Amino acid sequence: MDRRAGGAAGLAVLLLAGVGCDSSRSDDAAAISAKAVLKPACPAPHQPGPLSADVVNQVVARPGLPAWQAGDIGASAELSDGRLVWVFGDTVRTDAFSPQIVANSMLVSSGRCISQLRTPGDGPVIPDVSPDVVRWPMSLVVLPPIGAAAGTGVHDVLVVLCSRIQRGGAGGGTLDFVYLGTSAAVFTVGVDGVPNLQQVVEITPDDPSTTQVDWGAAATVHGPWLFVYGTRWTGAAGTFGRELYVARAPADDPGNRDLWRFWDGSAWQPEQHAATPVLPAVGGVSQTLSVHVVDGVFVAVSKRDGDLGDFVYTWTSKTPVGPWQPRQGASAPAGYDTGELEYAPLAHPEIPLSDGKLLVSISRNTTDFQQLMTDPEVGRPLFVEVARP
Repeated sequence: MDRRAGGAAGLAVLLLAGVGCDSSRSDDAAAISAKAVLKPACPAPHQPGPLSADVVNQVVARPGLPAWQAGDIGASAELSDGRLVWVFGDTVRTDAFSPQIVANSMLVSSGRCISQLRTPGDGPVIPDVSPDVVRWPMSLVVLPPIGAAAGTGVHDVLVVLCSRIQRGGAGGGTLDFVYLGTSAAVFTVGVDGVPNLQQVVEITPDDPSTTQVDWGAAATVHGPWLFVYGTRWTGAAGTFGRELYVARAPADDPGNRDLWRFWDGSAWQPEQHAATPVLPAVGGVSQTLSVHVVDGVFVAVSKRDGDLGDFVYTWTSKTPVGPWQPRQGASAPAGYDTGELEYAPLAHPEIPLSDGKLLVSISRNTTDFQQLMTDPEVGRPLFVEVARP
């Protein structure tokens, strides 16, 4: 199987398996059987009043969540009841927790009220593979209950696509890591409104190759289709952006592998090895990005030429495969010269702004690990506004 498209096929197998099948790793079993809770309880969704990036930043500045003091990535999606679910990578907690940092976390917001998903033992909501290999969320989609989940009281099926990361890569430092492959964590949301983990599946096998496709870097549902995007670093000297690939499957039957198609540059076709990038690496995207359909237009949000870029960019297209029109947006200095990092911008079109613009989060971090522990605010996302396509 060709490395460039094998991951998307794995996702098809995952969704075909259905909720509750035995396809998770044995070391995930305890986490899957455990019952999670949301703390604090939030009221039903309601219109929060006029919203702007400044208002969202004010809410994030005082979350009042001991198990979430800071976190990066922060991909979001809307549940069927109107609440928003957010998934984060490395997450800082208060010093009442040990360890004080975990590889991932989940928040659920209702208006301006935010709940944190707490698991027994207060570990990551998606369990680590091993002490040195963790799962970092990249994207998520909310699907209606299908397959084994249909008719069981499940309201939503939440699929979180994660990068499997070996910490302490070749350099051995806190910012060194090696991407090994993609996993998918499947949560169900029932009558109680609490996301509960059902299974974790490895979509692509462990492979330390730096030029494999990172499937799941973005995902979106539009009309009858589920689109799954992958990014690939080419390794070309002086090129820091990544290629972008795309596959699609019926949103109501994503487990039917016979119906998966891969874009080959001119048509959707079933041959995985023929998949070709829809954006080149030169002028390309970061490892993780967002793709949504906004007012009938496909909108990708990332940094141009990767996270070493200093601006948020939007790419717009009438189709999921391009041609894409880039547009420079808000400033987001990479910060490798200052130690104050800004990276991985993601759009949140499910949060309407009063001025009609598009809300975008920018992940922030610092090269000073001790500063992050003592002042976690430096690791909270910054929300900005960019022109809506």
